[in-house]
Amino acid sequence: MRLKAWKKFKKSVPFRKAKMKMKQLSGKEPRLKIDIKLDIENYSNWNVVPALLKKGDIIYSFGICDDIGFELDVIKKNVNIFAFDPTPYSVNWIKKQKLPASFHFYPWAASATDGNFYLYPRLKKKGEKSTIMYTSHKEAGAGDDGVKVEAFSLRSMADKLGHNEINVLKMDIEGAEYEIIDNLLKTNFRPRMLLVEFHHRFRGIGSDKTDRAVNALHRADYLIASVSLSNREVCFVHKTAVA
Repeated sequence: MRLKAWKKFKKSVPFRKAKMKMKQLSGKEPRLKIDIKLDIENYSNWNVVPALLKKGDIIYSFGICDDIGFELDVIKKNVNIFAFDPTPYSVNWIKKQKLPASFHFYPWAASATDGNFYLYPRLKKKGEKSTIMYTSHKEAGAGDDGVKVEAFSLRSMADKLGHNEINVLKMDIEGAEYEIIDNLLKTNFRPRMLLVEFHHRFRGIGSDKTDRAVNALHRADYLIASVSLSNREVCFVHKTAVA
């Protein structure tokens, strides 16, 4: 009974918050804080400011794997989803799905520059290579069996698709988010909402890289509206959208 109680306590919100605080104090996790309090709704494990979703919005979603719960939730707001994922598993999986007309999929990787590059399989805890998850951040032991994918910058993607603006940008791209944030801030695109899963837990990345990315977004007038309990999924809103 004591073991079951302990396991249950470890999953509780107070315990998880305390554990995260210790990791932040030790420098293992970035100290992410809410900048602005807004009404939040959870769409398939992503916290969103629903008031910032407008009919006809253009939403880019980088990285879907085999989970489009968020995208299908958001589509109910009469928006247009443009999803991107170049991994073989995701490309094959999406072909088997019955998708609404406002869901558009492209097997492209997001990058700072146009061209081709390699994605490498993620390593599981025991060192086995994943057949599902890939990353541009090559981990030690991943070997050289990456997959060659077609990549485009944010500007090039928008030009190819005929978009003058991007209203919402979601990123779950296994460590490539830092490069994309840098690229975004060099363009004139300022999505009113950014949803980012940071991967500072990956070997070779670390919390400092997330701190730098968040600071850069702050300088570009982005505010943190929500941070998940895992300290990884962050919802940013642009000041001009909430003024």
